[in-house]
Amino acid sequence: MTAVGDISQFVRSRLARAGFLNELEDVLQDIRTAVWSGVSRGRYQPLPGVRFGAWVQGIANHVCAAHITKAAAHYAVPLFTAESDEHPSVDRPQDVVAEPDGIADQEWTRNVLKLTRMCAGEEAWGSAMFLLVDDCDDGQGVASAAADRVDALVYRRAQRDLKFVRQVAVTVRNALALVESDQANADTIALDASKCLPTELHRAIAATIVVPGLRGPERLAALPVIAAKINVTPRYVAVQTGRARALYRAALEVIRMSQPPQAMPS
Repeated sequence: MTAVGDISQFVRSRLARAGFLNELEDVLQDIRTAVWSGVSRGRYQPLPGVRFGAWVQGIANHVCAAHITKAAAHYAVPLFTAESDEHPSVDRPQDVVAEPDGIADQEWTRNVLKLTRMCAGEEAWGSAMFLLVDDCDDGQGVASAAADRVDALVYRRAQRDLKFVRQVAVTVRNALALVESDQANADTIALDASKCLPTELHRAIAATIVVPGLRGPERLAALPVIAAKINVTPRYVAVQTGRARALYRAALEVIRMSQPPQAMPS
C-alpha cells in the first residue's frame, strides 16, 4: 500500500525514539493488516478535505503506541533492563554486572525483587506491575480498544514508573553482586554505590554530582562536563540528576543493610 509506505519514516522515527527500530518491518506489516482490515470492513469513510493518508497515519500512531507499550513492558523480564525514549543507546545498560556464580537462584531472585520493591516504593512498584500485566494488543497484530488508552495519563505514568523500577532492579542487582563479591570497602563505599547504577549517564552523575554533594553554581558547572562525556545535552543531564540521586540512595541502602553501622559514611 502506497499510503503505508508514505508513513514509514514516521514509524521509523517513533520506534527509534523508543529503542525498537529493529522491529520496523513487523510494525509496518501490522499497520498494513490494520489498514486492510479497516478498509474491507468499511471503517474508512472518505471525508472532504481529509486525505486517506491521514487516516492511515492515525492507525499507524495507534499500532506504534500499542507495540511500544507491549514491547517495553515485556522487554527482558525480570526487570534487569532499562530504556529511554530520548536516549535509548545511553540509557539501556550494556555493561551491567552479572550475578556472582552460585547465587542466581530463586531465593536470590526473590531477594532482588523484594529489595527493588522496597527501594522503588509501593506506588511506583504497583504502577509498573499494572503495565506489566496489561496487554494493549489483540494478539493479531491489530491495535485493540486498549490501545486507545495508551496516551492516557495513567499509561504514561505507568511507563515512567516501569522504567524507574527496572533501573532500580539493575541497581539492586549490581549492589548485591558487589556485596557478594566482598569488594565493598568501608573507605570507598559511597563511590562503590555510585558504580552500581544502571547506565553510564547515571553513574557519571552520581560520581560527579551526587557523591560530592555539589549544589548551586558547582552543580551547574558539572552539567556540561558530564554532557560532553556522555554525548547528551546538559539539560538532559539536569533532568536525570534526580533519577540518579534516587538510584544512588537505593544502592547505598542495599549496601548499608550488609555493612556494620560504622562502615557507613555519615
